[in-house]
Amino acid sequence: MKKFNEVILVEDDMIQVFLTSKFIDRTEIVNKVTTFENGKTAYEAMKLRSDNGEPFPDIIFLDLNMPIWDGWDFYEAFIQLHASKGVTTYILTSSLSENDYQKAKELGLGERYISKPLSFQKLKDLLGVD
Repeated sequence: MKKFNEVILVEDDMIQVFLTSKFIDRTEIVNKVTTFENGKTAYEAMKLRSDNGEPFPDIIFLDLNMPIWDGWDFYEAFIQLHASKGVTTYILTSSLSENDYQKAKELGLGERYISKPLSFQKLKDLLGVD
């Protein structure tokens, strides 16, 4: 079973952060969970890591509807960073907008577009946990 060094949650709903973090911990295959409340602070942290040659996370779970920078703002800036190529990004959203889903498809994220809430079983399937 594959182990992951770090998973990042970019999510402004603290209940979702709590539940998803607990589910990730229960898998016992992720060393560290890092959270950000909006896309701007997440991007600034990733940019700093990029500038300093620090490792990027293995996986990002990205909410779309957040204050300051939404998920799209983050993603469009993030993919410009060289090290972003090795990061798997999942859209984790409560959005019912067909436009959001179409945009995800256009950006190659159609198969990684997940509606909230993320269940423990779905998380295990995504991470390849038996």
